[in-house]
Amino acid sequence: MLPDFFIVGAQKAGSTYLLRCLNDHPQIFMPPGEIAFFEDSLYSAERIGDFERHFEPARPGQVVGVKRPNLLGHFECPERLHRHMPNLKIVAILRHPVDRAISGYFHYMKTGMLPIESAEIGLRKILDGGYRHIPRAHEVLEFGLYGKHLEHYNEFYFREHIHVMLLDDMKHDAEGQLSGLYKFLGVDADFHPDSFDSRPMKAPYSITRLRFWDALDRFCRTWSADGKYFERKGGPVGTSLGILNNALDRVLWERLFPASRPRLSQALQNDLTAYYHQDAKCLETWLGRSLACWSDLTGSTPTTAAM
Repeated sequence: MLPDFFIVGAQKAGSTYLLRCLNDHPQIFMPPGEIAFFEDSLYSAERIGDFERHFEPARPGQVVGVKRPNLLGHFECPERLHRHMPNLKIVAILRHPVDRAISGYFHYMKTGMLPIESAEIGLRKILDGGYRHIPRAHEVLEFGLYGKHLEHYNEFYFREHIHVMLLDDMKHDAEGQLSGLYKFLGVDADFHPDSFDSRPMKAPYSITRLRFWDALDRFCRTWSADGKYFERKGGPVGTSLGILNNALDRVLWERLFPASRPRLSQALQNDLTAYYHQDAKCLETWLGRSLACWSDLTGSTPTTAAM
């Protein structure tokens, strides 16, 4: 069995909230968490059966889906998805790309894919072409080029097979947005999920907290040969360290080192805005709606627009 739909992105834009609300629906089955399979260095057409086994618990008649928000930004993935699932429905939820880049930057530090530095220093390095020796550093910015990525998916899937949501719209009308998503997937659109009032995961914006986290977490990761992906170490030592580190982070570091999203210098903010400006305008055209909520990127008149 292969999925009927994929949440392909965007990373750090609310896909975990969608997973919870979709998993609550009795007509939908989704495995918990994410399944990494279709990206470079992980993909093998001969092993598609290994991917299918994740969906064996689905009941007859359930709509089957999977969440993997990295896929929106990987150029190779639309063709691979279409090769195995030509009738797949694509779901994307998007967040203001500068806000998403900041959150993604902290996420990549927490997972060990970037050195721990302030957002002002690290994002400037990525923007200026630094960190070239780090395999996935470029993703922090490139994953926010939504117009480019969605146009590429449109080369393999008809527009009516692609459902795009905005995190801004979810904040203002979550019930209506979820109803529209349920309708797109062909399930009861009036269902109210238990997870409706849950909140998406927050990025750990404290540099000090990240340093304490990394001191233990680095011993819990096993990296692939190309340095792009890691797995959590199993066995009693790896498992115990992971449990201990999660507990310390939740009970101590999160409370001792609270932090809000960092304020960037005006120069860096302007450069990031310029980086995304043209793509945001293309996205606005592709969606056929005003992105007034991103007016700093598009110059759109701030009026309400329905999805």
